[in-house]
Amino acid sequence: MAVVEGPNGHGKTNLLEAVYLLSVGRSPRTSSDGEMTRRGAEADAGGAVRALAEAEVETARGTLRVQVELAASGAARARKTFSVNGARRRSADFVGVLKAAMFAAEDLRLADGPPSVRRRYMDILVARMDRAYLRDVQAYQKLVTQRNHLLKAIRRRQSAAAELDFWDERMASLGARVMAARARALVSLDEAARPIHARLAETDGGMSLSYAPSADMGGQEDAESLAPLLLDAMRRGREGDVAAGFCRIGPHRDDLRVSIGGLSVGAYASRGQARTAALAMRLGEARLLADAAGDQPVILLDDVVSELDPARRRRVLDMAGEYEQTLVATAEPDLASELASRGASRVRVKSGSAARTDAE
Repeated sequence: MAVVEGPNGHGKTNLLEAVYLLSVGRSPRTSSDGEMTRRGAEADAGGAVRALAEAEVETARGTLRVQVELAASGAARARKTFSVNGARRRSADFVGVLKAAMFAAEDLRLADGPPSVRRRYMDILVARMDRAYLRDVQAYQKLVTQRNHLLKAIRRRQSAAAELDFWDERMASLGARVMAARARALVSLDEAARPIHARLAETDGGMSLSYAPSADMGGQEDAESLAPLLLDAMRRGREGDVAAGFCRIGPHRDDLRVSIGGLSVGAYASRGQARTAALAMRLGEARLLADAAGDQPVILLDDVVSELDPARRRRVLDMAGEYEQTLVATAEPDLASELASRGASRVRVKSGSAARTDAE
């Protein structure tokens, strides 16, 4: 374990963010890749500001060098390139080479945030265990965009409703594969996270995780059975889709239900209960990643134990310490000293620079 310490605003989160970027190919904090480049940095001859994240990863296959390079130019979308041992990789083949599970303060939104937060969580989780999944999600999102354009054209009477047949069949087939993969992953995550939550929150009720599709799928979870049900739901919802101008049914509208004692965490849990539930989900995620690949994931805890009571804090740190490599970022000198007394190495971050220091 290593404790990353330093004043707020000096770059502790940036260090953990770089590790996470090398794991999933995207930031845990922003959807704009350009925001990860340094403000005020000098542009190259082509007018682009560049950023580079790189690490050596010890895996069952040996040592791998992973790299993500960003190039941001003005208002244009930043370009990302991925490589492993110097060879370019597509994002679908890069994600998951380095396994990492990160918990940050924003993860409370897994409990009380909008469904889009939980869908993103599901997609990142499944993509790191199933390489085909990311390609399916990307292809499905393109179909959603194309069908939305057609719905607006039908509403303007520029296209016929019959043109939806082609798109609906493709979306139902691909969407069913996405839903089936999510459902399988959530069964496994629920099994992994339940005992972790029970260990972290001894006095709370049992936690459960379940998939919540946007339409009744009759309890089916395999793609072959889901596809005709999804297609039927889309066809029955056409009139409403045309009126709304967007697709209202499908995995892009589904949700993840998080409950404690049978009650929705978002609606009924306290802040401490919601935080503990999210921590259990992240540690359960780490367990799944380890089981799927045989490699221990890096655990990233970004200033997340400060609001926990002493007993829960101790249990979280004990569980995180069971992994081969854990990075705990904190601005609390007392916590840094406590972890150092447990044998953690110390990395001090100041003004954007990190340096390892002797344990105090």
